[in-house]
Amino acid sequence: MKKHCHLNIVIQIIILLRSTGSVQVLNNASGRIVGGEATTIDKADFMVSIRVSGKFICGGSLVTNEYVITAAHCVKGFSPSSLTVVGGATKLSETGLRRGVAKIILPKDYNQRTFHRDAAVLKLSGKMDGNNIGIIELCNKTWQLGDYVQVYGWGQVSENIRSSSNVLRAVTVPLVSRKKCISMYKKEATITQSMFCAGNSEGKDSCAGDSGGPAIFEEQLCGIVSWGVGCARPEYPGVYTSIKTVKGFINKAMAL
Repeated sequence: MKKHCHLNIVIQIIILLRSTGSVQVLNNASGRIVGGEATTIDKADFMVSIRVSGKFICGGSLVTNEYVITAAHCVKGFSPSSLTVVGGATKLSETGLRRGVAKIILPKDYNQRTFHRDAAVLKLSGKMDGNNIGIIELCNKTWQLGDYVQVYGWGQVSENIRSSSNVLRAVTVPLVSRKKCISMYKKEATITQSMFCAGNSEGKDSCAGDSGGPAIFEEQLCGIVSWGVGCARPEYPGVYTSIKTVKGFINKAMAL
């Protein structure tokens, strides 16, 4: 899901974010659930999809009944009135519970080129309450190498299949050490202080369309699917925004 968001490589050196509509020239990257399995919304009732003019673009996470956390690259450049957030639905084709967006808040130091602090807060136009609607706590857990995160999304199930999954999917991937991730990406992009990496060589990853979705550790929202090179490539783990590095921004945004 980017993972990741949780969003495909074109012949030139291109970064594909894990949103379905965002492409930025930078290095070789992509946006991502590959190698996971179908799940249902009751297993991740905080999960929402974000639409522009009805079209799915990214995932997001409800952290209160009126605030959603997603990736900045998913929503930058859009007006709040063009966005709709859908919760309580396993399938993109389901109606679910829909709310408009009243406000989009991005970190002042979000970097569109490097994806540093790739996070956004959406204030909904009305509270989201109902069946299969829940919230998730922001991360305060401490993890270590060997731990795993669970990623959810409606993104592509393969790097080469350029359509979103209609059904919500989940994948569990191991954390990758910062030192190793920096080394793996040294020719492609910069792993900034706001990022962490997760993935393995078993064909599991987030993919295009999973951007903005959650990376969950011990039932807390600890990451946002952001970017990566391709999908499920063993030499390139998925890259995520660390919630701990943007938690101050999120709390301030929700207090405005």
